[in-house]
Parts: sequence; C-alpha cells; structure tokens
Amino acid sequence: MKKTDRLRVVVLTDTFLPHAGGSRFYYYNLFKRIAGLGHEVTIETSKVPGWQEFDTREQTATFKIKRRFTPLPDLSYSQLPKIAGPLLTAFVDSVFHRPDIIHCGDLYPGGMIGVILKKLLGIPYVAYCHGEDITLTDKRRFQPRLRNFIYRNSDAVVANGAFAIENLIRIGIQRDKIHKITPGLDTSVFYPVAADSSLRQHYNIESNELVVMTVARLVPRKGHARVMRALAALRSEVSPFKYVIVGRGSIEAELRDLANQLNLRDKVVFAGFVADDKLNQHYNMADIVVMPNTEEAGDIEGFGMVFLEANAAGKPVIGGRSGGTAEAVAEGESGFLVDSDEDFELRDALQRLLMDASLRESMGAKGLQRARTEFDWDTRAALLGQISADIVASKR
Repeated sequence: MKKTDRLRVVVLTDTFLPHAGGSRFYYYNLFKRIAGLGHEVTIETSKVPGWQEFDTREQTATFKIKRRFTPLPDLSYSQLPKIAGPLLTAFVDSVFHRPDIIHCGDLYPGGMIGVILKKLLGIPYVAYCHGEDITLTDKRRFQPRLRNFIYRNSDAVVANGAFAIENLIRIGIQRDKIHKITPGLDTSVFYPVAADSSLRQHYNIESNELVVMTVARLVPRKGHARVMRALAALRSEVSPFKYVIVGRGSIEAELRDLANQLNLRDKVVFAGFVADDKLNQHYNMADIVVMPNTEEAGDIEGFGMVFLEANAAGKPVIGGRSGGTAEAVAEGESGFLVDSDEDFELRDALQRLLMDASLRESMGAKGLQRARTEFDWDTRAALLGQISADIVASKR
C-alpha cells in the first residue's frame, strides 16, 4: 500500500474485547484486518477486566488500543456528564494526530463524539447499527431524536444485516447511505474436531447421552428457560440427553431453580464462562446448539453469531424467528427457526434432531459448507476499508 493510500482510522467504542458481546468481536475482526491491510487503526475505548493481557497480545505497529475510562453502566441521562472525559480526550487526540475518518461503534457516547468532532474539526464519521440500537431506544422519550440525529449526520451507516437495514429505513435514514456488512467467521478458530472425551467426563456426560447446548449470556431473551421446558416435556420421548449451558448472566439463579422445578437437575449442566480458546471444544462436544431468542422490551438479537460458530463446527442449530437470525440460520438447511412466542415449534425441532442422527449430520454438513463459503472476514474488512477510503476521498 502506498503511503498516500494509508488511512488513519480511529474507532470509538464504549467497550472492546476482552469484553464479551457479538458486536465487540465484529469490530475486532473488521478493524484488526483493516490494520493488516496497512491502514493505521486506533481503538479508543474503556478498561474492562483482562484488558492489559489482551492489549499486550493484540497490539501491532498499525493496530493500537487506547483505554482511559470505565464503561458507562447504562444509557440514562444521568450518565451524560461522563461523556466529557472521552470527548475531551478524543478532541485533543484528533487535533494532534488528526485521523482521516472516525468509526463510532456505539451511539453513546461514540456517536455523539463523532458528531461533535465532525462539526468542530470536519472529520467524517461512520455510524453502526446492529438492529437493537434502534429497538432498544424506540420507547425512550428523547433518545430516538439523538439517535436519529447521529445516524443522519454520519457520512455512512454500516448495518450488520437486513433487520438493521429495515429499522434504519423505518426511522428515515436514506438507503444509499447504508452499507450492509454482515458478521463473518474465522474458520481457523471454529472447525470440526473429534469431541473431547475428557470434557464430557468433566461435565459428567454419559456415553449414551446427546448434548444439547446453548452458548449465550444468561438473560431472558436468549431462551434458556424455553429450552428447559421443551426438554422437560420431551424427556420420556427422546434419546437420553444433557443440556449444557455455556455462559453467565443475571438469571442464573432463576434457571437453576427452574431446572429443579422441572425435575431436570440431573440433566442440566451450568458450564459458566468458557474462554475463547475453549469454545470450539465445547461446540464440538454438542450434538445440537439451540438459542430460541425472543424480544424483551426492545432488546433483540441483531444477527446471532453463535449459530455460525456452531455450524462451522459442523453442528445443526435452532434459533428463534426474531430479529436478524434469519440471515444466520438457513431455515431447513443449517438448522431450524422456531416461533419466538409459542414453544410447540421448539419442541418439535428438538424432538426431530434428538431422534434423527442422519438429520443432525446432514444439517451440520450444510451449515459447515455455508459457514466456510459465505462468511469470510477478509472480504468484509476489505469492503469496510473501501467504504472508508471513498468517504475520505470525497472529502478531500
């Protein structure tokens, strides 16, 4: 890359890896690869547990991470004064190390800072939409106005799928400003491998038991309770199973109580937090990966990376027909989409997969092929790099 073609890119995001969350992996994979193309990328973000080790391992000459503050606890107006520190820092950095373009990974505070820096310094910015950015703020009193202002003043909006695009158009964002970049997949991280017998032993899974697994934060909309109820209803009709729940979250105590109420205490395993380098092992231990996502007060699944990761390990999946999961799950091919309100479709999908090994194998194989051919991160990063270059060129 010629020096004149090299862009100085700043990414503003309230949190970044190793903080969990699909959008954080999305930004990491895109911008790490953009830096690999020769552009200078600086992530301006907050301190989260484990950040020192992560930053030491990941930073390169073209990929820098600056952390100065702590994440916002919520998006209430009481948090507005806390934008002062990140804004001042971003302004000073932009004056002395003027970036060519700013990418705002969050509407608050990143998007607000992007608007201000564009007005004061003329630096173009790109905003992002994962779908729930809009649905979560729809019912607030003033936030939709600020949200729409940020999107409308951006030089481009990157949407992670059709669901996000539909919501952007609904609130009046011009279609020609929106660029669709769905999440990708690193098949060197997620891939089929023989199930680890020691891992099964660790979770007390018998040799004749199939493994149903959910990999997600323990929050209501991920559907853990729905899976438990469906499995309780099917227990006497299907092959022996264990339900392994990977993740942690606010409703763990409720789920443990529910397992006891449904007489599933011997069938449900709470694996807790699983490190990234152990996640592929867990997917490969599973026979079925299920996350029947729903909407909870505007909180919705924007895409559903867990489905692609499981498919990349050769596993069939079951997802909720809600949000953007229709792009992550090829209905009837890589898995099933089920009703997000009623449980009869979920029970039927679980029963079919638990009772039919050939169906599990064929859906897993189709999912693996799709993951390998349709979700390459490199092409997505190249597209985002080109979008940035075009914006910068138009301003020059």
